[in-house]
Amino acid sequence: NIVKNSYNTDVLLEIENDIYVNRVITPPEGQVSFVDILPEIYELHTDVISATLNSKRGNNIIVKCSKGCDTCCRQLITISIHEALLLTYLVNQLNFAEKSRIKESFDRIISQLEQKKILKDLIDYHINSFEDKKAIVDLQKKYWDLQLSCPFLVDNSCSIYPYRPFICREYLVSSAPEKCYEIFKNDHLTQRIHLTHDFASATASFDGVEAIKTRGVPLPIIFLVEGLLTYFPRSKTTADRMLYLYLNYVDNYFKIGGFNLQVQHPQG
Repeated sequence: NIVKNSYNTDVLLEIENDIYVNRVITPPEGQVSFVDILPEIYELHTDVISATLNSKRGNNIIVKCSKGCDTCCRQLITISIHEALLLTYLVNQLNFAEKSRIKESFDRIISQLEQKKILKDLIDYHINSFEDKKAIVDLQKKYWDLQLSCPFLVDNSCSIYPYRPFICREYLVSSAPEKCYEIFKNDHLTQRIHLTHDFASATASFDGVEAIKTRGVPLPIIFLVEGLLTYFPRSKTTADRMLYLYLNYVDNYFKIGGFNLQVQHPQG
């Protein structure tokens, strides 16, 4: 259920085995684009993940990820245009010193990618060959070999944790953290926790109202293409309607299994 009540929106999601997620959010008023309600969707996603993990504890499936465990923060992260827009906006709101530190970190990564002759392929594959999974995985391996820390990683912790992208939120393991170092080996023992829906892929192929061709942006180049990001068309509608359309889109097309998002049209 999505019920509008004054300035708040009450969202109730039913999960399998009578497990519910209920959160009251306060989205912006009027016509909005998807990036405008992304922080609220992150809040809902956090609750969905928590409820899913709680249901798995009965099968002795426990998340081994914890603060200070940052191996995955050296993988190549691909995010949606909405998430790239939000991150560039957030960074530009920081004080001068912090903003400069983060952008210098991005610049260092871009410089290293150029030196290793990876940058051109990084951009080309994500624009023209994103459906070529083998090419993308090969590129991910090359990036992994460089062991480049995420620019948002500070003292082994994520400095944008409340706003971290979906792909980071959904990377959870039940195996020992040290196994993550072997992620690109054929015989690796990394055990990913299977979630119920792929919110990351759904977000990359949704414009706020309807499905679009998947658009992925490598995290390291978000400031390199910052100006271009604003030129992509962004549909607008009310926050409640957009949330309803998005959750139904996730449930209809990106269900991994065992999860049932019961979503009704906004009321009130």
